[in-house]
Amino acid sequence: MENTVRTQILPIGDFAFSAGVTLPNVQLAYETYGTLNADKSNAILLFHALTGSHHAHGWNDDLPEAGSFWQPEYFQGWWDLMIGEGKPLDTQKYFIICINYLGSCYGSTGPTSTAPDGKPWASRFPLVTALDQARAQIKVLDRYGIDRFAIVGPSLGGQLAMTLSALYPERVKSVLLIGTSYETPIDHKLSVFEQIMAVEMDPAYEAGNYALDAQPWRGVALARIICHKMFVYQKGLSKRAKKALPDRRGMLTWYTPTQNTESYMLYQGVKFSKRFDANAYIRIMDMWAKFDLPAFTGKKNLDEVCRIYAEHDIPFMIFSISTDCCFTPRDIARFARRMKKNGVRAGYKCIKSQKGHDSFLLEPELYAAEIAALLG
Repeated sequence: MENTVRTQILPIGDFAFSAGVTLPNVQLAYETYGTLNADKSNAILLFHALTGSHHAHGWNDDLPEAGSFWQPEYFQGWWDLMIGEGKPLDTQKYFIICINYLGSCYGSTGPTSTAPDGKPWASRFPLVTALDQARAQIKVLDRYGIDRFAIVGPSLGGQLAMTLSALYPERVKSVLLIGTSYETPIDHKLSVFEQIMAVEMDPAYEAGNYALDAQPWRGVALARIICHKMFVYQKGLSKRAKKALPDRRGMLTWYTPTQNTESYMLYQGVKFSKRFDANAYIRIMDMWAKFDLPAFTGKKNLDEVCRIYAEHDIPFMIFSISTDCCFTPRDIARFARRMKKNGVRAGYKCIKSQKGHDSFLLEPELYAAEIAALLG
């Protein structure tokens, strides 16, 4: 198929996690798009969103490291509307790298990976932090000999972008943040705990030591339902969920959804349960809930972190989305003002959209002009 891409694997050896555990033979899965120029000055590091993957562009129907979790809905890159020739992230101009997170189930080392004893790491896999991700991902840039690069980070990816920029400010040219802020809102932290409880309370979870072909899928499906409602524009949900769908997998035993919104959420939860490992889900969600930018960078507060960006003259462009229930425009605007107050060259724009948090996936034309200006 035209524009077929393949995942690359970079072994990074032993890796010490923030949790105090060192794992051997750690690897990172990643993809690249475009061509790195002679002086290696056109690189962009792209962070993916919460439960996304490194496959952002093109067609990839072969990822053996992910096993059965690599479902057909993932074969097409998740940001094809933004990446490609003549698009905002133009592959004729830029060399784009997107890397799968540690703890995920799409090729980078995670709970589904095989430990030295021949069994999956499963419950033995440590919790991960944004600090771990930044320290790991910089190794891929080093592999290519890229000293300086721009960063693009939507959603959770924006928080990781902030972390890496504060740890390695001398290497960062510019930062684009979409639908994200320097802290995870308290309602989402509580929601994450609810989601972890949903997985834990599934009898099939077995304290995280289930067989990979016997996933606690009901718990994962419920967790996704709890999460998904925060990522859509709730007032427009009844229009988005056009008709009621049957419970084909048997998630429920007696109750039958009769409202289109109920069946829509059920469908989203069950679909997700086929493509994401339960232990990996807990690691990634816990990472989001416990995001702490000042702590990761050894600073007392956000103001001190902002001064790192200001001292290295790193320009930021920060987008909020008018209907975002996840990171609200009010919170992001406050964050942008605080950045400016501390001397950061931070642009800010609120995108008017009816798509909620997912706007950045669906409406690239709303972001194009500011992206071109920042990268240019």
